[in-house]
Amino acid sequence: MAQDNFMSFRRHRYLKLAVGLVCLCIVLYVRDTPPVKPGGGTWLGYGLGTLGALLILFLLAFGMRKRAYNSQLGSVRGWLSAHVYLGIALALVATLHAAFEFGWNIHTLAYALTIVVILSGFWGMVLYLRQPTRMSNLLDGLTLQQIGEKLTEIDDRCKMLAAKLDAKTQALVAESAKCQIFSSYWQRLTGHNRSCATKRVLAQMGMDSSQGSKEHNEIYTLQLRRSQQLNRIREFVRLRTWTEIWLLCHVPLSIALLMALIAHIVSVFFYW
Repeated sequence: MAQDNFMSFRRHRYLKLAVGLVCLCIVLYVRDTPPVKPGGGTWLGYGLGTLGALLILFLLAFGMRKRAYNSQLGSVRGWLSAHVYLGIALALVATLHAAFEFGWNIHTLAYALTIVVILSGFWGMVLYLRQPTRMSNLLDGLTLQQIGEKLTEIDDRCKMLAAKLDAKTQALVAESAKCQIFSSYWQRLTGHNRSCATKRVLAQMGMDSSQGSKEHNEIYTLQLRRSQQLNRIREFVRLRTWTEIWLLCHVPLSIALLMALIAHIVSVFFYW
């Protein structure tokens, strides 16, 4: 049985609604025979424009619904499903409203921002479908704090074992314990730290001629485990960073769209 998610909410309720809405708009547009050139200034154009504006306001309302934890206005998953499918429908509604006529003006700016916001929404949809499960698997039921505590336990054990060995091994263990998760924002985006001290320590210990020591071998095993934990943290942070970047793009673009929509409406009713 396929896993139920926001895309298939209530047997694709909002997909069906969006398809029906799109089909209705296409039929009305094809059958419309205005006495003037088709566009936003005809009765159908005004109707499609009003529908598009209402859709934009509804899509923007999703941000408030997400934060209204005690709201009884449907589930967040249902709102998200409607947000995705009606957002896709908005692309066609806005295009028909413009009647495929574009220029260097506030109206085309509002249309362009609508399309850009919808495209950024596709990016967010992919993130929401993939990232939560991947991030959950990386943590394996733990929190970042708990994984950090495990790293501390590994470091403490390595220091205790290294105290029985030479100064070089003790220095390597100390160097590994100071290893940073990331040293730059670019590394957060890629999930890799090429200057990882733990990796250097592992390489050095692997070449050390004293590796026959019981303590040395245990330290090496613990450092391997430490490296694996660091890799899990880095991948988790990478996924979370890309989600944060998407929000930093999608939310300001949505606000810009609202401002452009207001300017578009004001210019139509007061200056045309």
